[in-house]
Amino acid sequence: MTNTTAKAQLLDLLIEPLKGCKGLYAHRQNLMQRVMRMPDLEVRDHLDRLRASHFPGT
Repeated sequence: MTNTTAKAQLLDLLIEPLKGCKGLYAHRQNLMQRVMRMPDLEVRDHLDRLRASHFPGT
């Protein structure tokens, strides 16, 4: 997985529970900026933990 793909997947997992909420666009922009500034290893660590919590046992 490329670094860009990992960051896009992390952003998708972070935004998923917020879909339909008022003010999502501004929050999404903030999350996108924070994720893009993260080091690649930190992104992959967050992604692994979120996947484990969303899809236990996989």
